[in-house]
Amino acid sequence: MIATTQGAGRAAGASRARARAGAPRRGSVLVEFALIAIAFYLLLAGTLEVGRMITTSQIVQNAARTAARELALMPLPATMTFEEALACPVVRARIYDPGLLCVPLPQSTQAFTDDWPIVNRLLLPVMVAGKVGQEDVLHYPGAIIQRSDDDDGRSVAVPKVVARGADGVETVRWVEVLEEVEPSSGGPMAGPFSVASTGPERGLVALRINCAYQASTLTAYQPQPIDTTTPDNRPILAQDGGVSQQNSAPGSLVGNDAPGAYSGQYGLGKHYALSKEVRPFRRLISGQSIFRREVFSAGTACPPH
Repeated sequence: MIATTQGAGRAAGASRARARAGAPRRGSVLVEFALIAIAFYLLLAGTLEVGRMITTSQIVQNAARTAARELALMPLPATMTFEEALACPVVRARIYDPGLLCVPLPQSTQAFTDDWPIVNRLLLPVMVAGKVGQEDVLHYPGAIIQRSDDDDGRSVAVPKVVARGADGVETVRWVEVLEEVEPSSGGPMAGPFSVASTGPERGLVALRINCAYQASTLTAYQPQPIDTTTPDNRPILAQDGGVSQQNSAPGSLVGNDAPGAYSGQYGLGKHYALSKEVRPFRRLISGQSIFRREVFSAGTACPPH
């Protein structure tokens, strides 16, 4: 009996000794996981966002190619400008309607979009959910606007960031979602769409579709000068109040009240990181296409429906 008690005591003592020896390592697994988790998160987030970016680029390029081909085959007056063509009711019914870039969020997306023009249907996969006031909307990436033409209703304009201040505040230039590729000089009549163009090309459909890609899981940081020897990793703060504009938006800014990658008055987005409201990582993706106009109408107005 005494031997048994002594054996149990020795076993308990050995167990306490092992516990004391392992005490300095308590919590080390948690620290190691925290260090490894950062790398795994960056790998996962980078994979998801690069995949989204490639998909968006392919969708936008395919839509640009389709828009150029359809406009090249649409019987429009030879001297019509590109802007006049996009305002044509037939073009809006069959090819592209900017008024469908921001619509009330439907219960059934497929049934809702069956009658959309072909380019709007091609751009549907990149549209995102948002909120205007208390209304849930489905909109193209960018800033939600109320166009000056009341018939158009709500639409979307794309802010192109052309400069950033020392504090990261943006200067933007507004571009249309679908725009003509024009010469850098020559005025409004230099666009190549019309056969009466004053530019170097005539009778040519040359267009660009712009899409603001903004990440949901990655933060934007201030770029570092090449000659900087000391890293200064500063996230770009979300400061809509300081944003300046190089040109006027093609309508009044309505703003997106839903939190996320495309929120805010300018659609530049914000999310929370490092206990701050910061900008998401963003890139302006553009798809271009060029087709020679093949069909012209003899009339002076758009063909009837």
